[in-house]
Amino acid sequence: MLRTVALISLVSFSGYGIAHNHQHDGHQHGAHQHAQHNSASLQVSNAKIRAFLPAAKSTAGYMTINNGTKESVTIVKAKIEGLGRVEIHEHIHSNGMMKMQPVKKLVVPANGQVEFKPGGYHLMGFEPKVKLKVGETRKLTLYFSNGEKVENEIKVVSLKDAFSSESHHHH
Repeated sequence: MLRTVALISLVSFSGYGIAHNHQHDGHQHGAHQHAQHNSASLQVSNAKIRAFLPAAKSTAGYMTINNGTKESVTIVKAKIEGLGRVEIHEHIHSNGMMKMQPVKKLVVPANGQVEFKPGGYHLMGFEPKVKLKVGETRKLTLYFSNGEKVENEIKVVSLKDAFSSESHHHH
């Protein structure tokens, strides 16, 4: 009887340890330091890309990237399934004009976020291999300078829908 109670206690305690460790995946604990970020700590939300307008050579994509890690991360590249090329761009104000320019590296601060939105950072998609159809989802892959990549779905939306969840005070 005592052996059974000891065995049950040991199994229960081991189960607790496994559950406890599973709950804390992605966190750093003493000897279990990770060289790379756990991608579960990098989250992409509200990812959407506009379907190409007739005769358009490019389209724009938006999302929010949340970095739940204790270190900043740097995005160096993005890919969207079915597009030949994807670039990270930003809008800047220069000499009273608004310009768009490519960004080679974009830092997402530790415990912070970067929002891709009209008038700011955004993805530019080029060279569709397969037509983007409103309502479908494609695979989005973000590549980071530390060699990590994060995959997510990006939803294809119409021009009208791309702005529907954005605020109406653009400059």
